[in-house]
Amino acid sequence: MTDGDRPPADPHPRWRRQPGASWRRSLRGVVVLAPGADEPLTITGSGGEVWDLLDRPRTTEDLVSELSRRFPTDPATIRADVVELLAALASAGALEAIPAVGA
Repeated sequence: MTDGDRPPADPHPRWRRQPGASWRRSLRGVVVLAPGADEPLTITGSGGEVWDLLDRPRTTEDLVSELSRRFPTDPATIRADVVELLAALASAGALEAIPAVGA
């Protein structure tokens, strides 16, 4: 198991785009190529909004709160979708968890 595969020790990490990740907006969403990856990952739907919000480190709660303001959807549904997307991006190497300030 590599560090990128381990769940973060901090239960409330801030997430950020992996330095060196290449990305581009396309007609279908956001296409992300993680450092060292052979294949890109395409983020569609509101996932593109999450990627945009990750222009600076944010917690899962920050993301859910902001998306709840933007979309008339149940926050529990938004949370589930955000958690799933963050896990997929982290697993692909496009995102990393950093300790919360003061952790």
